[in-house]
Amino acid sequence: MYTKPHKTFEEQVDLLQTRGLVVNDKELARNVLASVNYYRFTGYAIPFMENRERFKAEVRFEHILQVMCLDEKLRDSLAVALEWIELDFRTTFAHEHSRIYGALGYANHRNFHDSQRHDKVLGKISDEIDKSKERCIPHLIQKYGDIPVWAMVEVVSFGNIVHMYRNMHIHDQPHIAKRYTVKSDILGSYIQHISVVRNMCAHHARLWDKTFYGFRPLYDWRKVNLFVADTQHLFHTFLLAYRLTQHIPAACFDRIAWKNRLVTLLKEFQMLPNCNPFEIMGIPTNGFDNAWWV
Repeated sequence: MYTKPHKTFEEQVDLLQTRGLVVNDKELARNVLASVNYYRFTGYAIPFMENRERFKAEVRFEHILQVMCLDEKLRDSLAVALEWIELDFRTTFAHEHSRIYGALGYANHRNFHDSQRHDKVLGKISDEIDKSKERCIPHLIQKYGDIPVWAMVEVVSFGNIVHMYRNMHIHDQPHIAKRYTVKSDILGSYIQHISVVRNMCAHHARLWDKTFYGFRPLYDWRKVNLFVADTQHLFHTFLLAYRLTQHIPAACFDRIAWKNRLVTLLKEFQMLPNCNPFEIMGIPTNGFDNAWWV
């Protein structure tokens, strides 16, 4: 049973101080904690602590606040690129699947590898369509009785689009994967990762110190030892976003300008007491060189 008592914002500041955090402006700290949940704040504090009960030496409240604010900027920057990747993938999926199977082919389980898995996803898609507020949905149902795939991809969750792609027949997936110049199974891994991180951005989750698992590296990243084992950090997600946006017109998303803004932002992460942000984010010493960006 959880027994810790409720603490006022002032008591929360006092607790941080007893654990060794330097707080020079208690009123500032109190106001920040009144807007930012204590539990969220202490999540950002983890890299600055010896253990969950004690901060490292010379760590100030402002250090953690700085990282928290920079993480927000990183999240916003990444979200812009992920939005365009999502839009591009939705369009590519609808275009290629309808070319092969027609406007309503997505509703036929025979057009997918695992029929039970498809029926489950289709049930979720049906629920999303029923709840959709988009004007086109009632119009299409009233006039045609069905929702074509190019309308469906505009109203259902990205996660369900990803599930449909990963359940496509193995001979159909390359028609989509060729746009991104990667193998079909690798694209499935990438898009699944993009979907997860997109949801993290949408729900304001902490990103800068996250460790991710599972998405597979490209050969040109492996050969320069960018990836270690099966774990990746935030920097690898930025590289992946840069890679997947290579076919999006600059008039829609200028990825070169995005990368330059991102590099400038990343360099704002200065060396802090007992904390190396670049190491935490997986940024190598020459990580901003063009050789890393493919």
